[in-house]
Amino acid sequence: MTNKKQNTINKFDNNVEPIVKSFDTEDQGNTASASDERRKSSKDSALFNSYFTLDRHVLSDLLSTKLHSDDFIATRTSYITIRLWFMCMFFALSVPIFSGFDFVFFPNAEALELLVARIVLSLLLFSLAYLLKIRAQVTTVRFVMPLAFLAPMIFYVASMMIVSDLPKDEIPSIFAMLPYFILAMLGLFPLTISGGVIVIVGILVPFISYEVFFIQQSIWLLVNSVWLFLLFAGISLWLQVGQLSMLMKLYRESTVDPLTKLINRRVLLRLAQRSNEGQQVYSLIMFDLDRFKRINDNYGHAVGDKVLVNVAKIIQEELRTTDIVARFGGEEFVAVLPNIELSDAKNIANRVALSISRQPVILANNTELKITSSVGVTQRKPGEILDETLKRADDLLYFAKNNGRDQVICDDDFNQAIQA
Repeated sequence: MTNKKQNTINKFDNNVEPIVKSFDTEDQGNTASASDERRKSSKDSALFNSYFTLDRHVLSDLLSTKLHSDDFIATRTSYITIRLWFMCMFFALSVPIFSGFDFVFFPNAEALELLVARIVLSLLLFSLAYLLKIRAQVTTVRFVMPLAFLAPMIFYVASMMIVSDLPKDEIPSIFAMLPYFILAMLGLFPLTISGGVIVIVGILVPFISYEVFFIQQSIWLLVNSVWLFLLFAGISLWLQVGQLSMLMKLYRESTVDPLTKLINRRVLLRLAQRSNEGQQVYSLIMFDLDRFKRINDNYGHAVGDKVLVNVAKIIQEELRTTDIVARFGGEEFVAVLPNIELSDAKNIANRVALSISRQPVILANNTELKITSSVGVTQRKPGEILDETLKRADDLLYFAKNNGRDQVICDDDFNQAIQA
């Protein structure tokens, strides 16, 4: 028994840090209305559950972040933050260096004014990079992203006004191409359609303002300039959405169990790591299907897979949308129940185990294959990390297996058995 328990605990990655102290979720009340509560619409977790599928790929995913899980938002934010920080740092360092070319191509008066504008832009980009470094959060990225692209556009308008009195053939083409270069840089980020449009509009406003108020040209030349800008903007937006779509695909493939469509162990641990540092109560239930190897040996792995899919579906249907359900490995499932105490968690576990046993798998010859499970139920103790809670649930589960299987064992049951 000890070796088997240890093997289960050793399933954790060695480099995973101890996990968290609580889960940030709204109080769901007691289990007297559990049947209604678990079917009640809950925005955050309902969207969370619907998002973790491999085949779900709809336009709404690309339009905005409303249907994205918190975990994917955090993953995408981390991805964007790294690229945005490098971009800000690169241009913060390189923009002042190019002032040397200004003194070659322009008179000293204009070159000095451009140097001031370059220094201001560089300082602003340094500030944005520093903000990303010390506060890499979703709100920070949403604030920094538009500014990181708006600032170069303001620099573009300022620089073009500085050199406006010079003959056009003396102005390097790189100045006129700056708006399109900025749009090209925007294509490096996996933004949603709405997010990309917001940034593009932020870039477009100073561009049109300069074209309308500071350049005396015909309406057709203005239309041509705007059309060219929108053409580059469309290509940039297409690149952004393409990156987002690919990121979603890779994310789903790496975080969702392809058979049961439940989140995997890695995501369970990461969700716990990213939860708040509060001390809310939560209970943990660990399910293990009885004699599952015998099912595979006698009926084949196809039937075994069908059993796993059926059990995963039952667990999800019986629990609340705010509960976190993961395939822990093999025939084991873990459910985390925020704001549920031990006595209520045991009742829930009994209900789920009963549903599993009452819903047999129908085989090809129409015979019924009854499934039972051994279950360990525990409640997180104050100051306890998730590793410790999982180990205790695993101990209770194997106690249930070694004492006849097809039963639910919680902390109180184990203590009474030890005392007896």
